[in-house]
Amino acid sequence: MTNETRYKKALVNIFYYQAQGQSKKELQPQLFFDEETTDAWTLEQCRMQYVKDQLGFIQDENLDGEIEETWNTIFKKEIIPWQDQIRLKSQLSLTM
Repeated sequence: MTNETRYKKALVNIFYYQAQGQSKKELQPQLFFDEETTDAWTLEQCRMQYVKDQLGFIQDENLDGEIEETWNTIFKKEIIPWQDQIRLKSQLSLTM
């Protein structure tokens, strides 16, 4: 198993256990489907979709800045808030 696969499976495990602690009513607003659609779903279907939605959100690079900032905070690297990173990148592209 590659490290990438191991980390994905670990995230799936974490998300699934988060979903286990939530009711259908709690999960529904977090799903990327409207509530009318998910009303017909079982609790287990909502849990499975929650996991897929969360993993997809990360894979689509929606949290890259925040993930980098958290990583640096945890491992005591130079911390540049992700909003500042974006601002710096755009300033650099303007000067080039």
